[in-house]
Amino acid sequence: MEKITRRVMLNLDLCVECRSCSAACFYGHIFYPGVQYGQAPAATIPIICKQCEEPACVDACPNDAMHRDENGVVWRSLMLCTGCKSCINACPFGVLSSDLKAGQVGKCDFCKDKLAQGLKPRCVSTCPSGALEFADEEELRKEGLLVLSSNMAGRHPVKRR
Repeated sequence: MEKITRRVMLNLDLCVECRSCSAACFYGHIFYPGVQYGQAPAATIPIICKQCEEPACVDACPNDAMHRDENGVVWRSLMLCTGCKSCINACPFGVLSSDLKAGQVGKCDFCKDKLAQGLKPRCVSTCPSGALEFADEEELRKEGLLVLSSNMAGRHPVKRR
């Protein structure tokens, strides 16, 4: 598998708040969800790990349960996670699950098993409205999308000077 340069992006205009992405993640990761939900001004939207270049969650984990692999994906080792919540407290974006299951933290890993097969993450392939895309942030900007953060995009033209 090659180094991952894409991210899960949300098109706010297409999200219908169905939570299919969350269900796919939940069942695909043996009940450890990586998709959280947050309130936007007029909607409940999925919030997915930003896969930071310098992930605070990795640095904060006292048990080395959080890793960045050779492909650039930040993931959590179930066997090493003790549920201390250090990673949750360290994440500046609040995307790690604070709903502990069996004393462990849920964490998006872009569905590493799917990526290894050349497939998209479960949340993206399950989204019925096409609101979630597995795309490069720069490609979206070239299409005229306004990138609100590195995991959300809106179909609003970017003003060019």
